[in-house]
Amino acid sequence: MKTAEIVTTHNVIIQYEMAPILSRVVASILDMIIVGFYFGLMTLMFASIIGSSFGYDDVSNVAILFWYICLLPGFFYSFLCEALLGGQTFGKMALGIRVLNISGDNASIGDLFLRWSFRLIDILASVGALGLIVSLSNDRSQRLGDVVSNTIVIKLKPTNEFSITDILNIKSSKDYEPTYPSIVQLSDEDMLLIKNSMDRLKKNPNDAHKNLVRELADLTAEKLNLSETPEKKITFLKTALQDYIVLTRS
Repeated sequence: MKTAEIVTTHNVIIQYEMAPILSRVVASILDMIIVGFYFGLMTLMFASIIGSSFGYDDVSNVAILFWYICLLPGFFYSFLCEALLGGQTFGKMALGIRVLNISGDNASIGDLFLRWSFRLIDILASVGALGLIVSLSNDRSQRLGDVVSNTIVIKLKPTNEFSITDILNIKSSKDYEPTYPSIVQLSDEDMLLIKNSMDRLKKNPNDAHKNLVRELADLTAEKLNLSETPEKKITFLKTALQDYIVLTRS
């Protein structure tokens, strides 16, 4: 499972799970089926109208030009959908993935157009081979079009996802004595981020997850006005999380 950690302009760390390569491939296949259906439908309609009105031998250049114009939405399908549907095509919607700028913001029209233009190289010219090779060779699963347009494709529903109910079930004690009473100033979203980050570190103890937990511990200690971050950061965060649950449930 590949992830990308993005620091926003407010110095908030957001971790995104990259869309699996298989999901992107399946989404592309679904989109190609949609485009193929559209091309076939337009061709049948054009042939039916021309055949019944003029005869196939009388087709003019103007009529052919009109047919090409009708096919343009299919040619620009990926770009148009991502621009109008917030970084998603219908295939991406079905697979629960989305295009974002690497800053964490919605990709701009320029980003999406540049990304789309490289489909000719990534997918069409190389039958998808170049896009697959480049995606597998970098930590953010970016194809060439993503790299040049500064975009990533994320999974909308992370594999390791917890609800507030999961957090509330972590600990329950009537006689619990909180170590950090001021933890209540943090929000449910803050605590969910801490819980998810510790879970990811446990499952994938890589440097990125270790750094994220370390930074979260430092930020939490700063919020609690501690003189320094406790040495055992995981224990500190677990204690803070338990304090929050007990204090906010009572």
